Amino acid sequence: MKRLRYSIYVIALLCVMVLTQTTYAEEVYRETFSPGATRVTYDVTYDKNRAIIEVLELDLNNPGLDLKVVAGQGKYTQHATVSSMAERTDAEALVNGDYYNTLLQGAPDSASIIDGRLVSSPAVYTDRHTLAITADKRAVIDTTYFEGKVTAANDVSYPIDGLNKSYYWYDGTGEYSHENKIQVYNDFWASASRGDEKNTEVLVNANGVVEAISPKQSLPYAVPDGKLILQVSAAAEDFVNQNIKVGDTIKVNFGITPNDNYQFLIGGHALLVDKGQSVPYTKDINVLGGRRARTAVGVSADHKMIYLIAAEGRTDRSKGLTLGELSDFMTRLGVERAMNLDGGGSTAMVVKNLGNTERTRVINPEKNAAERKVVSGIGIYNTLPKTGQPQGIKFTGPDTLVIGESGLYQATGAWDTNLHPMDISSWGYHFETPSDLALVSESYLLALQPGNLELALKADNGLSATKQITIQGYDAIKTLTVTTDKKRIAPGETLHIQAEATLSDGRKVILSPRVLDFMLTDMEGSWDSESGNLLITSTGNGIGHITLKGGGIIQGEAKLFDTSVTVIEMTVNKKAYTVNDTAATLDAAPFIQDSRTLVPVRFVAEALGLDVAWDEATKQVTLQGAKTLKLTIGSNAYIVDGVSQAMDTNPLIKDSRTFVPIRFIAEALGLDVAWDEATKQVTLINIPQNLKATKTPLADAPSTPESKLAVPTDQPA
Repeated sequence: MKRLRYSIYVIALLCVMVLTQTTYAEEVYRETFSPGATRVTYDVTYDKNRAIIEVLELDLNNPGLDLKVVAGQGKYTQHATVSSMAERTDAEALVNGDYYNTLLQGAPDSASIIDGRLVSSPAVYTDRHTLAITADKRAVIDTTYFEGKVTAANDVSYPIDGLNKSYYWYDGTGEYSHENKIQVYNDFWASASRGDEKNTEVLVNANGVVEAISPKQSLPYAVPDGKLILQVSAAAEDFVNQNIKVGDTIKVNFGITPNDNYQFLIGGHALLVDKGQSVPYTKDINVLGGRRARTAVGVSADHKMIYLIAAEGRTDRSKGLTLGELSDFMTRLGVERAMNLDGGGSTAMVVKNLGNTERTRVINPEKNAAERKVVSGIGIYNTLPKTGQPQGIKFTGPDTLVIGESGLYQATGAWDTNLHPMDISSWGYHFETPSDLALVSESYLLALQPGNLELALKADNGLSATKQITIQGYDAIKTLTVTTDKKRIAPGETLHIQAEATLSDGRKVILSPRVLDFMLTDMEGSWDSESGNLLITSTGNGIGHITLKGGGIIQGEAKLFDTSVTVIEMTVNKKAYTVNDTAATLDAAPFIQDSRTLVPVRFVAEALGLDVAWDEATKQVTLQGAKTLKLTIGSNAYIVDGVSQAMDTNPLIKDSRTFVPIRFIAEALGLDVAWDEATKQVTLINIPQNLKATKTPLADAPSTPESKLAVPTDQPA
């Protein structure tokens, strides 16, 4: 990866512009996805604020590259998202374009030329600029002006103010754009609503013949194909009334200056860079200021390279840029001149990555909202023919694995000699690596040892691609959790064991048992490290322990129980519980009081198959099973098989349910009890008497501190 660092020039520049400090600007991705078009992704930090910036480097020397201004759904007043514009025009990439008033009819503020045709004029605003491309493929950022006039049959003329403009007010003078003016609308304006609906309109056909005049109101239809509508008021209306009538042949001439045979032209805002240097922003930034999503364009000194920039803003992964930071970043790209395009909520970029038939949105809208419908965009197109001759293939999959992890790798695209995507659905291919650090199985790579390796895709037609992969060791694993598909098992049965690693970065992955050491205690069985299956041959004293270790660094454990053992699991403050993995629901949740966990007594009785009786007069609960247990509400004394004992917590009634402290109940009934502090889970284990006779203490059995346990009781029996 390439890293751009500060130089003396940058430090001096910051002193002049009072810009923020850059921590780094790192190029993290580069790919030529279409003739003359390269996508470059930068991860940039300004003043500890991270920004993801996508740059499209566009080489106008390449004959296969074409740029087009794209208007919404095809015409102005028809807004559309960046994604839908790209889909409609089959663009290789597309980014949002010119500024516009979101409250008005939907036309750009500045001039625009599409396929050599002028379809909008610049508003009378100061310091607005345009990007133009000449017929000989030279890119120019300049200020553009509009001029034109209507000449009546008697040779009297009147100036034209603009083409396809929503109403607005001039910078500086505050003049209203649709008063004392002639505004022209052609058939690129799709709406029947135009400018000021109270103004007079004149319909002129392609031959200059006046077909209709509508005094003081708009004509009730959109501009017919090939015709013009003139909207006039006040002095301009007087000109029409005095010099033009239906049937007259008039002349309507207009254009922009300068115009070096422009085939492409789109407007923007103020300059960001001039003569390779950042420049102060001249426009009012009350609305544009702050750290936002940004869109901009720059050109090289030889006018042959265009740089389209989109910075994601106000999302979890990218804070965006200030205008000063945007200017600074573009000088780092080496542009000669650059201007700001519409940003903020309008910013979005989609790219058809090399070999892909579908587009990827590489810059998301602010706050990850839905894409805004905008009036225009800049589209990138591949004009070369499809050759059908395969040139390259690529695949996706993780660049980093942890030891024991299996990564899925798949061919995702291929392209012909002119970089058009090709259908690979019928292609055969396989993966291979010369390294013994990993094992390839069809589309999966199993990491066996730490280190670096190269994975290669080999297609049957001779194409190939490679990817560098890093395998991390056990030290990248924070915790190891061992789970089984069965908790209770009988001799002769098989269970599957799964090890899930939580990595230092929070990612969770399943590890192959091949890289882990296995140990089974207090039961006997046969372990298959290939499949992760364990065949139990003896359940011993009823409770077994599985331990998986990795390199002496990580360890995870799980318990197994004989099928004759009853296992009850419940969680504090939750009504859901399980008995031998069968889910059920309590009508009252366990809770903690005075550092003791209390559970409903009827739940304990039913789960263990005990008889329960309630004596209303004495407020006494009796549990009858292998032992007889009697508890009294409000008393810490309890009786087990006629022997009186004491506990430090009293049974109580809550919400008409009798709750009892679980640790004392478990001990009285001869149950094992375990507590998981992290999950607040209580586990009761009832081992049959025949197994208890042979039971030996388990060194790894979790202890349950008295300070952590106590239990609730059910309603009076």
